[in-house]
Amino acid sequence: MFRLVGLSMGLLLTIAATAQSGWNWPEDPEKHDMAKEKQAYYKLLMTTDKWQECWQSVQWLYANTPDLHESIYQDGPKIIDNLIEKGVSDKRAQVLRDSLLWTYDMRIKYFGDEASVIDRKAYSAFKMYYKVPSKYALLKELYDKLYSFSANDISDFNLTPYMTLATYYYKSKPDELPATDVLDIHTKITSVIEEKISTGGNKDKLSKEQDKIDAFLSSLGSNLISCDFIEENLVPKLKANPNDVNTAKKIFSYSLTAKCSDQPYFVQAGEVLFTTEPSFSLAKALADKYYRSDDYAKATEYYGKAKDLTEDPEQKFDAYMGLASVAFKQGDKRRSRSLAYEALSVKPGSAEAYNLIGNLYFVSFEECKGGESRVKDRGVFLAAYEMYQKAGNTKQMAAAEAQFPSIEEIFSESYEEGQKLTVDCWINESVTIKRRN
Repeated sequence: MFRLVGLSMGLLLTIAATAQSGWNWPEDPEKHDMAKEKQAYYKLLMTTDKWQECWQSVQWLYANTPDLHESIYQDGPKIIDNLIEKGVSDKRAQVLRDSLLWTYDMRIKYFGDEASVIDRKAYSAFKMYYKVPSKYALLKELYDKLYSFSANDISDFNLTPYMTLATYYYKSKPDELPATDVLDIHTKITSVIEEKISTGGNKDKLSKEQDKIDAFLSSLGSNLISCDFIEENLVPKLKANPNDVNTAKKIFSYSLTAKCSDQPYFVQAGEVLFTTEPSFSLAKALADKYYRSDDYAKATEYYGKAKDLTEDPEQKFDAYMGLASVAFKQGDKRRSRSLAYEALSVKPGSAEAYNLIGNLYFVSFEECKGGESRVKDRGVFLAAYEMYQKAGNTKQMAAAEAQFPSIEEIFSESYEEGQKLTVDCWINESVTIKRRN
């Protein structure tokens, strides 16, 4: 008795709550009353887990008052999800799933807001069908549609599912979803993530999503991306349009994944990309590439740009060391040392920088020897030793020590161990005289 009274009161309260603007109640009195009763009844039943009865009432509203209110299409998927979760036959579950997606279509038809509804529809469909290959074409159609809208219209929870779908689809039906489509999908998601971050999105959270989609792409490995694929499908596009930033971005990214960075198109794509999206990491990658190929002018150019594109001490150190290494290769020892000291100014005590200076001194014997004093001529090795000592490089310290003047040479030239000696030439350093053992 009390339960019946409670249900009746709840029904009356629900009817009263919906008797407000925004509802398109039928003009026909009988239909009007029935619609109010069905709507209030299903809302009440949702609180009691009577999902089959809920669905029957909602179906009546869909058939008789399809434009009643947006909420009936918001509640429909919830009711269907609960019905399926309770357990129904496979045949009925499929009918219900079709009905669930249909509710989103009707919601768009009568109440618009297409982007937001497609966002929800795509995710609902993904949850139902991401392991059902026969539905992959449907899912791709939905996600392709969703990604035709702006980044702000795409929820964060719809980033990884699109790439998950692409991965599963390609693995099960590569004839339907070729490699180029998978790569395009990865690019689209990446672009959306970048736009979300640039407009104030949660960078840490979005970066994790990027890591996930990158991992999916990498999981396909050489089955998807190869140097031949890049050469055949992307390089011709860049040659036809050298300013095509999107293609350049793909070539650069995919070359790293497929380990094709030794190919000439990698550098070409990187330079195109750098013109519109300059960054420390890109400048450093290009500089390293040019350094390894002995193009020292270009290496210097991009190490210099890398230095100017960062305030991070570790990155600035790397750029200075790159510049110092180039100068070393070019034989400009004085400039190389100066740049190494610049590196030390941002990273004091660096073994790498002190080692480089030590190497500069060590190889300067022929250049700096005067031929008049063996002690002074071997001062370059004393200077190198002191740099290696600062670097903690015992192996090179021993190599330098083996070139120290002998005790006989020191005495015969009227020097003493422990005495200060100025090394001339470009080095111009004061060192302490030591003998070799």
